[in-house]
Amino acid sequence: MRKLSELLDVHQDLERIFFRHQQKLLHFQFDEALEILAEYERALLKHIYDENTHLLPIYIERGDIQKGGAAQMFFDEHEKLINHVTFFKEEIEKLKTGEDLDEKLIWLFEREGFFKKLHDHHDIRETNFLYPELDRITTDEEKLELLSKVSCKFPKN
Repeated sequence: MRKLSELLDVHQDLERIFFRHQQKLLHFQFDEALEILAEYERALLKHIYDENTHLLPIYIERGDIQKGGAAQMFFDEHEKLINHVTFFKEEIEKLKTGEDLDEKLIWLFEREGFFKKLHDHHDIRETNFLYPELDRITTDEEKLELLSKVSCKFPKN
């Protein structure tokens, strides 16, 4: 029997893409960092769309929602993640023409560090609340149907 919690692997794929982005930043390769960040954004938006459209409605309708697992928290975190990525793109554009690159890059890495903690916290909540509950409340047939709709893999470069 397959489980919807298999979809949590997507979070590791996202982390790998973001790491590649940070590697490019570290070497002052801002155009490449932006390209990889755009790849990350596409993958993140796809994952968020899938959760918001296909998974969270089932969770809201049938789930036994525990403290710390409120659906609105997932929606709010999704929005925060998207807003951070938009902010990073703007800041990297500024780096391309700015001075004091070391100082500004360290500042950006600190902001991205906060973002990664937010992402980790979100992942933990989904791991502890959303996906186990979805696995509990869906039938095997529903799981297969949902996995066919939302299952996606991203490059692991």
